[in-house]
Amino acid sequence: MQLNVGIVGVTGYTGQELLRRLRSHPEVRLSYLAARRLARPEPVGRLLPAFAKQALPKIERFDPAAAARQCDLLFLALPHGLSMEIVPALRKRQPEIHLIDLGGDFRLRSAAGFRKAYGLTHRAAPLLGKAVYGLPEWFREVIQGAELLANPGCYPTATALALAPLARAEKIGGPVVVDAKSGVSGAGRSVKPELSFCEVNEGMRPYKVDRHQHQPEMEQTLGRIGRQSPRILFAPHLIPVNRGLIASCYVPLKGKLTQSGLRALFEAAYDKEPFVRLLPEGSWPDTAAVNQTNFCDIGLAIAQTGKQAIVISAIDNLGKGAAGQAVQNMNLMFGFPETMALT
Repeated sequence: MQLNVGIVGVTGYTGQELLRRLRSHPEVRLSYLAARRLARPEPVGRLLPAFAKQALPKIERFDPAAAARQCDLLFLALPHGLSMEIVPALRKRQPEIHLIDLGGDFRLRSAAGFRKAYGLTHRAAPLLGKAVYGLPEWFREVIQGAELLANPGCYPTATALALAPLARAEKIGGPVVVDAKSGVSGAGRSVKPELSFCEVNEGMRPYKVDRHQHQPEMEQTLGRIGRQSPRILFAPHLIPVNRGLIASCYVPLKGKLTQSGLRALFEAAYDKEPFVRLLPEGSWPDTAAVNQTNFCDIGLAIAQTGKQAIVISAIDNLGKGAAGQAVQNMNLMFGFPETMALT
C-alpha cells in the first residue's frame, strides 16, 4: 500500500523539486498539493507547466483539515515562520500525521535561540523539543522513529558535513571561517527586486555576514556531534547561477594532524554513506558535479602551515540542501531504501 503524501508550498522552487522527486517514488502516492495564495483549485499544469498532462491532483489553497484527512505524511515547503502556525493545527486534527518541515521553524532547540536567529516569537515552542533534526549521516537512528522532522538548511548541511568528522574527533581548536556561495534559488521564489536578473547577473555579493539565521543552526549541530560547539564565522555570498552551493571551511586545529590522518577521519565517517563522496587527494568540489543530485562532494587538505585544515564541500541547494534530503529523511522514517527516488 502506497504512502499518501502531500506538499504544502508546491509552487516554490523547493516544492517543485519535491514534486519531481516524489513523482518517481514507487512507494508514494501524491494525494494533496497546496499553495498559500490560491483563490480556487488549479490544475498543476496551469501553475507549473513542466508538470502538464501528468496524473496529479489539483493544487488547492492550503486547508489543514483537508491535508490531515488526505495525508500520512506532509512536506511543508514554506517560508520561515509559517510552519509553527500550521504544525499544531495539523497535529490536533490528525495526531498520527508525519510532518517534514523544510523551513527553519523547528531546527533550533530553544525559543530564545529561534527569536534571536529569525526575529520571531515561536508560537509552537513546546514542539521544539519533540522535533528531530534530519541530517541522516549523523542522526539516522532518531530519524527512523521521527514524526515531526526539521529538514536542515542548505548552508548548515554543507557546513556540518564538512566539519562533523573534525568536531567528533575534537580537532577544532578555535573559530571556524566558513566562506559559502549559493545560487539564487536558495533565496526562494518570492518577487524581490534585489534578486532580479539585472541585479544578480555578472556580479557576486556577500550578505548577512556573521548574522545569517543559519549560523546558530551550524553551531548547534556541531555541538551535538562533538563535545563543544565551535564558533562559526560565516560569510554567505549570492552568485549568479540558478542552483548549487559550495562551502569553504578554514579550521584551526587542536593538536597535530597529518594529511593522511585528516583523510582517515573523513573515510571513517563517510565511506559507507551513499550520498557523501570524498574526492581524491588534490581534487576539489565543483557545484556542476552535484547539481540535480543528492550528493555532497568533499575535498580536504592540511594547510601548508600545518596548523589549519581546509575542507570544501559542494551540494545542490535544492537537492541535498532541501528536497533531496527531505526525501532521504522520508525514506528513513518509513523504512524504505534510503536511496529510493534519489539516484
